Amino acid sequence: MTLLLLLSLVLVSFSLLNGWQNIRHIQSQIQHAQQEETLRKQDFIQHNSHDGALEAGEVGYYLFHNVYYRPGEWSFIALGNRLVVPYVQRIRLLGLQSQLYDGESHHPEYVMLGTFDYAFLLVFFAPLLCIALMHDLKASEQQAQRLLFLQSLVKEPGHFWFKRVLSRWVLVTLVFVLPLLLFAGMHSLSLSPLLQVLTITALYTFLWSALCSAVSLRKRALNANFNAMLLSSIWVMLCVVLPNLCQLWLHARYPLQDGSQLAMQHRQLVHGAWDLPKEDTLKPFYALYPQWKDTPPVTGRFHWKWYFAFQHMGDVHLQAQVAARTRTLQMRADAATKMGRWLPTVWAQTQLEAVACSDISHLLVHRQQIEKFHTRLREAIYPFLFEERALHRKEIESMPVFDANEPCAQGAHPDGNS
Repeated sequence: MTLLLLLSLVLVSFSLLNGWQNIRHIQSQIQHAQQEETLRKQDFIQHNSHDGALEAGEVGYYLFHNVYYRPGEWSFIALGNRLVVPYVQRIRLLGLQSQLYDGESHHPEYVMLGTFDYAFLLVFFAPLLCIALMHDLKASEQQAQRLLFLQSLVKEPGHFWFKRVLSRWVLVTLVFVLPLLLFAGMHSLSLSPLLQVLTITALYTFLWSALCSAVSLRKRALNANFNAMLLSSIWVMLCVVLPNLCQLWLHARYPLQDGSQLAMQHRQLVHGAWDLPKEDTLKPFYALYPQWKDTPPVTGRFHWKWYFAFQHMGDVHLQAQVAARTRTLQMRADAATKMGRWLPTVWAQTQLEAVACSDISHLLVHRQQIEKFHTRLREAIYPFLFEERALHRKEIESMPVFDANEPCAQGAHPDGNS
């Protein structure tokens, strides 16, 4: 038992360290990208300005702006969707929907494997540790021919077994709690998320301890091998089979349009706009933005105003599909939360991902922040673009910058509430 507990402590410590190193890498890449963006803008101004002025259309087309999916303080315990969502993206003034999903990785085998973080170890390994320590509570005493002797010594056998189960639950919980407390103290992490993680850990290990004790303390639970096989079967059902069946049901119940399909549709709309009369693009655009209706007219075969207008109208045509996709993702997340009331594995995973700001709700909030940033970019460049005024170094340096320093908000919701 001692060797098993020591090995478990090592595994938990390694899972925390692995998650921490992943998040540190993401943070360093974001910091590097911020510095690179500043240099890139300076280089763009230097090589593309004409007598200190730059054409607004060229700025909108050639100048990239970074957006960041910045991890939270406790994201290392559950990386969640950070496996598939890029933490640094570059966007331009072009249509947003053709850029938003670049860099996502949805390779099914990669996502299925997950990552070795605290949430993975708690959900899958803690039950196995409980099974190893509690499957033979009675059977081991029977095998050693001590069971009748023990029962004759104690006045209340139930109280005796309760204390034995309680001591093993405390051991299992400490295996996860001690490295976590040490890690939080070393890095001066916030107290409130720590208490949430400790509570989730204690409740999850308590549930599995209660389940193991219920199996191993039955009146005829004198066969340790049978108990182990029964509990292992329950582990397979609760940790592997039922969560995957629930996921399949969610995908069937809430079918989701893939982001790459939205990007492809946007590109098709943009490509089709080249063959349409300019008036077919500009008329609905000016209906949405009447403030630019009386600006200088579009002449010639090509004009930047016409180009960016049909780029944006592609986004407008896809608004209903984007909103439907967002609602579907949120409905899936809400349904998974409800499933957690009946499946402890799903409950623990979703709760830890919420604390780590790695769940769907925080991802949708991040997407909304990108959309708002793209709108700010359009509002900053459109006056120069439609009034056909040149941009200078001062205007470019004062253009909006995505706020990557804002920590993830606990309990964020895509409607903007926290």
